[in-house]
Amino acid sequence: MDAGSPDFIGRAKDLAELAALFHAVCAGSARASIVCGDAGVGKTALVAKACAAADPEVVILKGAALPLASMDVPLVALRSAFRSASVTHTAAAPVLSWDAGPDAPLVIDEWLSRISVDRPVVLVLDDLQWADQFTLDILMYLVAGPQDRRLGLIGTVRTDEVRDRQRLERWLADLRRLPGVSIRTLPPLDRPDTEAQLAGILGAPPHRTLVNDVFARSAGNPYLNRLLVAGLSATERYLPSGFPPDLKSAVLRSWRMLSPGARRLTQMMAVGGKAVSGPELRAVAGPAFGHDGVLTVLRSATEAGILDLQLDGTYWFHHPLIAETLEFVLDAEGRRNIHSAFADYYERHVDGGARPGDAVVTSLADHHYHAGHAAEAYRWALAAARAAREAGAHGDALRMLRRAVDLREELPNALEPLHDLWDRLRDSACQAGALTSELEAIEVLLSGSELPGGPPAKAWLLVRRMHLLLSTGQGFFHLPDIQEAVRLASIEPASWQFAVALAELSHAMMWHNGPGADAPARQGLALARENGDHRALSYALTAVAISERVAGKPQAGIPLAAEAASEALMAGDFWAYVHATYWSGNNQGPWTSAAYADLLRRARQELVRQGAPHAYTAKIAADEAGSYLAVGDWRKCREALRSALAFDPGPMGDVSARLTAARLAALQGRHGEAAAHLERADELYQETSGLLNLVFDAVRAEVNVAAGRPETAFKAAMTGATSPGPPPTMCEWLLPVAARALADQIQLARDEGAPVSALLTAAKELEQRFPAVLHEAIGESELYEGQVNAFNLLYAAELGRVHSPHGNGGEWVRTADAFRDASLPWEEAYACQRAVESLLLQGHTPGRQAAGLVRRGLALAAELRALPVQAALKHLAEQARIPVAPVAAHAQRPAAVLPGLTRRELDILDHVMAGRTYAEIARALVISEKTVSSHMSNLLRKTGAANRLDLARLASADASGHAPGGPVSRGSA
Repeated sequence: MDAGSPDFIGRAKDLAELAALFHAVCAGSARASIVCGDAGVGKTALVAKACAAADPEVVILKGAALPLASMDVPLVALRSAFRSASVTHTAAAPVLSWDAGPDAPLVIDEWLSRISVDRPVVLVLDDLQWADQFTLDILMYLVAGPQDRRLGLIGTVRTDEVRDRQRLERWLADLRRLPGVSIRTLPPLDRPDTEAQLAGILGAPPHRTLVNDVFARSAGNPYLNRLLVAGLSATERYLPSGFPPDLKSAVLRSWRMLSPGARRLTQMMAVGGKAVSGPELRAVAGPAFGHDGVLTVLRSATEAGILDLQLDGTYWFHHPLIAETLEFVLDAEGRRNIHSAFADYYERHVDGGARPGDAVVTSLADHHYHAGHAAEAYRWALAAARAAREAGAHGDALRMLRRAVDLREELPNALEPLHDLWDRLRDSACQAGALTSELEAIEVLLSGSELPGGPPAKAWLLVRRMHLLLSTGQGFFHLPDIQEAVRLASIEPASWQFAVALAELSHAMMWHNGPGADAPARQGLALARENGDHRALSYALTAVAISERVAGKPQAGIPLAAEAASEALMAGDFWAYVHATYWSGNNQGPWTSAAYADLLRRARQELVRQGAPHAYTAKIAADEAGSYLAVGDWRKCREALRSALAFDPGPMGDVSARLTAARLAALQGRHGEAAAHLERADELYQETSGLLNLVFDAVRAEVNVAAGRPETAFKAAMTGATSPGPPPTMCEWLLPVAARALADQIQLARDEGAPVSALLTAAKELEQRFPAVLHEAIGESELYEGQVNAFNLLYAAELGRVHSPHGNGGEWVRTADAFRDASLPWEEAYACQRAVESLLLQGHTPGRQAAGLVRRGLALAAELRALPVQAALKHLAEQARIPVAPVAAHAQRPAAVLPGLTRRELDILDHVMAGRTYAEIARALVISEKTVSSHMSNLLRKTGAANRLDLARLASADASGHAPGGPVSRGSA
């Protein structure tokens, strides 16, 4: 997600294009840019931002057209622009007295040409949809003028409030054909940018459910986003019912200008809930509007920007909030009456013998339901669910089945068994990726006495419930449930359910370190091979792949996991595909590698191609982000997080994304943002430490230690380190962070003269209980072994901070080098910081090693944007007088810098300007210090500089093209 002000989220590219216009105008090329878009989308704010960032030399003339109704004032926009001119020019005054005579275009063009000779000029005109034709003609004349003058035009146009749409569209089409013209439509924000804007407004990342509410209602309009959340806090989960007064006023402002008949008809359309044609609306509205009245009203509402004419000839509201607001302001009885009218219309359509299409069936279900016709609503809801399912619209089928379940309790004579409806709902929820709804349906079915499919079907539901409890954060592989599933499915030993149950029993046992876990996996694979079921094969192959890894033979599991992923796609089981993908990656190497991240990236792209529900795509994307973050590619991390949050990610993807976002924010120094993301993750999942495949404790520890809360960080790290079962994900970080937290507390206590005995005891107990970091006990790759070694060195170095108050620089240097070799740059940068700090603490003069570590750490921190490490290293460098300015390459400096110097003298001068010592220059250029001294004497003689500082000042002044502050005589060769 883009960073920045809430008003400019997601507009970086648009700002860059306007900045390019200003640059071109300053360079002598005429340019024009028209920014179109809905009211509130941010056109005016975007242009104002670009103007504020423009070169001060540019003369910016700002004006705006006005929606005048009772008078006709020509050239309003141009008059206001020239009146706002801040330039003092003798030709400026006559502009204010121009009338709309035929010579106005020539006079304006000549005046702008004259003042653009002295300074670049950009004419900025807002709301051109209200401009008179003469203004548009003059602008066309200006844009068609000479292309080599320093004149620019920026205009904004509201596409939803156009008086004469055809006239404006014709003008824009003619303008587009001229050279140097750009016409762009500013789109609404997407979901990630909407979330980013809300985070900026509310001061913290908002709840997923609040983002969903806002985005569904505003369609990404930034102004409406602001109005919707006005007065809310980041802790709100949903928008309150009703409409804020300012929002209702903003939405209805244009609608209230319609005729009474148009307002009545558009309210009827709003209650109708979908696009309608003129004949349909006329049939519903009855004779009140007459034969031609409906079309006349529709045209007037379209011209006012309230409605849009669709390509299929139907009409619908330009913005969804208009329909929602119009329906809201109607009383309940009025809404029921309109719903009844629509229901009657569609019933007549069906009674006429026409086969109802899917849209008609859904409309009948909706209108009968909202009209209070329970029996009819139930009947049509079932029909609509069938139609939606056949069309692959599983979300719509789920909505209709949910309604049918609710209505069934009111209709005791209905024929369909309730458990059958719940089973249909479960299947539709599964297809839609609605994990919470699917879990609810499974819980209902498992609690009942009747279940379609018998014991094997119940076995599958138990397996699926285990998956869903994990995915929604409510449980982690409960062994008794999966053992019961195996027992039930064994009644039909040839069934695919038995093979799956065996595979998942093996999977669960391996997480719980159960003995003999591989046997059920291999039995399940043999059964799956025999019956050829794709789903059974996928789960069984993945289980055997896991067992190969547990047995220390991960390479043997790679082809099995790849085959499992392929079988999952053929089965249409996306949970199984994600499951197989993770173990394909785990068998190839650690998740803390670029190869693992790239694997997940490819899997995410495959899910998109397959049309998988976003909940699964989001989970893969969130973990992809975590892997890219670990290896330092925070840009790809941010891109993957954006993909995860592009739509509603569901709890599984949301919590993973939040944890990675929290870690990224903490590492880059945004501690408030990190805490807010972590808080949201905690709220999303009931289980935290118990979910071994998530990183709650490690991230909580990192976030708190980075923010200066070492006591809380220590508790979180120890919670993760002492949790039962195998080590959780990110277990390698837990003990180093715990030791760091103790070292930070001890350092603070020593600085304040407070007792440290209790903390020293805690550190000793930690080291005795955990002599080495937690890590995977099974065979791993060379890269992972190197990473474990680096974390062990980090753990020892942090404990060294506890026991060696005068520094342990050597340990930190080895740690930094180990993390460099392990490709973990965040930890390498931190180790560089501690190494410099410790070397200086040990009383070392800032020699080659410390200076090199400072520059190495700063280079890493700059690339990572690790601001805390960067700030700490700069402070240490300043204290120790270690120069950190980069050495400029001679080829990159102006050729005329201090003429008469030899190439070697110029090389040495580069280092002098960077503040290097004689010893550092000698090492860099592979010469002796005596040779450096000799060259320095020549430099001082040739330039007339008094000393090194004076020499650096002279060179800096010449390189920038400015004279130095005082008179200095320069020698010549």
